[in-house]
Order: sequence, then C-alpha cells, then structure tokens
Amino acid sequence: MQTDLWSQFGSIVAGAPRYLATVHGHNADGTSSVQTFEGGSMRAQGQLSQTPPYNAWIQDGRVVDQGPNLPLSSLSV
Repeated sequence: MQTDLWSQFGSIVAGAPRYLATVHGHNADGTSSVQTFEGGSMRAQGQLSQTPPYNAWIQDGRVVDQGPNLPLSSLSV
C-alpha cells in the first residue's frame, strides 16, 4: 500500500486565505473596487447586491460573502 502524505496533509489545510475588505465601488465589468484593512487597494471579481461601501470576505481575488460590519481597533503590546 502506497501513501502520499503530502496530498493527505494538503486536504486538511485550507486553500487560499480569506480576508476582510471594504468594497468602495462596483465596476461595469463585474468587478468590485476593494480596500483591505492593511491599506491595500485592488479589484476583486464579483459583486454583492448591496450598496457600497460595505465589508466583504475576499478569497482568491473574488468577493465571496458579506463581511461583518464591526469597528476596527488596533492595539500595540
């Protein structure tokens, strides 16, 4: 019996990371203009049926789902 440990490990590890961003606009080509909480701007594929600005989850360059609308705070320890 031959096992491939790397593919077994890969099946339990999540694929692309998912991050929270603010959608600032919908573009005519079906993309959304988003800004990450780290300050980066990009275009993500897809649009949700909401009026910008709103928070959304971005994964693999696509708008995946609506994100929480919570205040952001930062602490330095």
